[in-house]
Amino acid sequence: GEQITRDRDAYQYLVESIRKFPNQAHFAKMISETGLAQVDFRNLTGGIAAIHSAWRI
Repeated sequence: GEQITRDRDAYQYLVESIRKFPNQAHFAKMISETGLAQVDFRNLTGGIAAIHSAWRI
């Protein structure tokens, strides 16, 4: 990516943000702590990505 766009900072930001982002269970806990209910997540492609859902009741 960096060699194509010549934008090292953008790719460094991407790497760091992925590293710092909480895992699926911790992110679900963070969502529930905001007061949302029925918080759940589903892993996609072996956990590379996840879909989180919640309800505001």
